Amino acid sequence: MENIRGELINFLLVAVVFLFIVFIVFRIFLKKFKFNDKNVEVYGLLLNLDNLSLISIAANTINYLFLVWCTITFQGLKIIYVAITLILVILGDAVIDNFKGLWISILLTIVNCGAIEIIYLMFKYITTETFSFPVLLILCLTILFVFLYYTYNLLRSINNIVVKNKYLGKKKYMV
Repeated sequence: MENIRGELINFLLVAVVFLFIVFIVFRIFLKKFKFNDKNVEVYGLLLNLDNLSLISIAANTINYLFLVWCTITFQGLKIIYVAITLILVILGDAVIDNFKGLWISILLTIVNCGAIEIIYLMFKYITTETFSFPVLLILCLTILFVFLYYTYNLLRSINNIVVKNKYLGKKKYMV
């Protein structure tokens, strides 16, 4: 239990560094921000969202960062990690009342957890059994694929939130 607590504290530090980097990037880009520029599209994406939609995006982003952290630390999958990622996924879908899409999100989370375990087993094989370049290449390509898959899931969920919010916004003003 003490080891898991230490690892979660490490994740918290990684999350704080990530937020600091995002803050610096936004500060740099907002200095040159113009309303006639293409930047308005990304900014406008989040501008008219309600608080629950922003909480859902935050939960999905934290889940994304957590999955990336679990993958690159090569610690393997622990029950507490599965519970954390499932809680974040359920929270992300529940706050926006997306109960139809919840089962798909849970299924994709199970696939994500399986990918973390496969990467851990490949890493363990390379480090403890026999080092071979073909297996290392497969491991690197698998990690690249998994990161792209995590990114796809994050962008899919953000797209679902924005599309649902735009639909609700149009529905409010319809007579």
